[in-house]
Order: sequence, then structure tokens, then C-alpha cells
Amino acid sequence: MDARYEEKTFENYFNNELDRKTSIYFPLGQVQEGIVGLDSAAHSKSWHLWRKLGYPFWFSPPFSGVELQDIANEMERYLSKEVHNIPAMKVNLLFQYKRPQFITMSSGAEWHLWKRKYFRYSLYAEQHALLSHIEATFGQDAVVLYAAPAVEDVSDLVKLKMAGTIIDNTNYRRASELNGHHRNTYIKAGTYSQACSKPKRIENFSLIELIENTEPEAQRENGQLLVKFAKRINSSMLEANGIGYLGTAFVHRMSQFKDYELERFSLFFAILTMSVFREVTGCQWIIPLSSSQNA
Repeated sequence: MDARYEEKTFENYFNNELDRKTSIYFPLGQVQEGIVGLDSAAHSKSWHLWRKLGYPFWFSPPFSGVELQDIANEMERYLSKEVHNIPAMKVNLLFQYKRPQFITMSSGAEWHLWKRKYFRYSLYAEQHALLSHIEATFGQDAVVLYAAPAVEDVSDLVKLKMAGTIIDNTNYRRASELNGHHRNTYIKAGTYSQACSKPKRIENFSLIELIENTEPEAQRENGQLLVKFAKRINSSMLEANGIGYLGTAFVHRMSQFKDYELERFSLFFAILTMSVFREVTGCQWIIPLSSSQNA
């Protein structure tokens, strides 16, 4: 049976705890996401949106809206200040969150591996191929992880949230570790996994240690990191276009912005690219930060 909670609930609890336990940067904050969405931003008549963009408090409907390029220009200035004033960025993390099934009967296909109740989640072939390709392409510049809780129902999930132990009770697997498999199974966080169909034991690792032990690349400015990463993501998705639905969906979504010439707003366009990437793939993009402040 499926674990008895929503995947989005786990994702929100996980991200909130990660924010408290480590120094991270969410490039796709709620303000940016609301603004970069073409459907909600271009020619928008939302008074709240324009207040966020710095328009005067007396500026209120009815009015005809603002061109998307004007929004991009405002966001470019906002993002430039924001990324300059945060610590040095270390590495790009891409999380694919999974809500597992909880297998309670011996008829489960992988029961013989554990001989007890266990968790499992399936890999979607095209999605996994894309994530594995991104991991291979970026090397040390990106870590691509599946994250799945070892939690049966929402009451246990809430208890872990209150105790601040969601991260410790989550199973992590690098995308590359699951190449050639269609499922991953585990009994609890902190122990090894068994990837299937041909069983393979994969040792666990600490997410917090992974983040803390990663060093930022020397002589790389935050804005340049964001722009470079988004361009390479865009290239990876273009390579996937025509092969399957993810690449095709990404290209179609990005085509909506073609006539606006937004590429000249490099930071804004990078955030826009990653917003569409998340929308299409479901991957959360997170960047750990250095503990020392920029000058």
C-alpha cells in the first residue's frame, strides 16, 4: 500500500528542516515563482504582485498590467542584489522526492531480501534517464538525489517534523546508484538499500555531512554559477527533446517566452529556466552555502 501522506507534505517538511539545519539557498522562492510564471505575471492586474515589485502603495486596480520585459528588468535588479549578498554557493542539489509504498506481506516481490516489512518506490524510466544524464554531465557541480521517507503514515511524519528528525529518517540514493534498476527498497533510514530487479546492496550516507563537507569552487561568483548551471540544464533538456515527454514538455513551456527576448536578463532567465525545469520534472533545486560571508 502507498504510505498514508501526501508527497508534497513530506517535501515541505523536509525543506523546512533542511533550511534550519544547514545554510542553504532556495533560488525558487515563493515571490520569484509567482512572478516568473508567464500566466500569472504577463499583463497581470494583481495589485499584490506589483507591490512586491516595488510599485507605490497607492498603485491599485483597475490598470492594464505591465509588460513581461519590465517585470524581468525589475527581477534582474532584485536577483543581482540578492545573490551578491549571500555567502558563496557550494554545489547544486537536485532532489527527486518519492512517496514510498509500505510492503507488509510476504507476497511482496522483494520480501526475500528483507524478510520483514519494508519500503519501496519505483523509478520512472525516462525521468531516471534524465536525472542520471544530468548527474553524469555536471560531475562535481551537481548532486542528484532521490529522497524517500522511512515513514508509514502522516501521524509519524508529523511527530518527526516536531522532533526535527525528518532528514534523519529519509533514505537517499544518488541517481547513478540506481542505474539499471526499476525499484529501490529499504527498511529504514540509516541502513543500506536494495535496488532491484537484480538485487544490489547500496550503503547509506549522511546528507548533512555531504553538504557540510562540500567546498565551494574557487573564483566562481554566485550569479555566474546560477547562470551557468541553468544554461547547462537547458542544454540537457534540449538534448532530451524528441526522445520523450519530459524534454518535449520543457521545450514547449519555454517556447512561450521566446518572443519576449528574456535571455538578456541573465539571472532572471536562469531562475525562469529552473522554474520550468522543476515544473516539468518535479525536481527541487537547492544550493548549499558557505558558512563565511562574501565581502
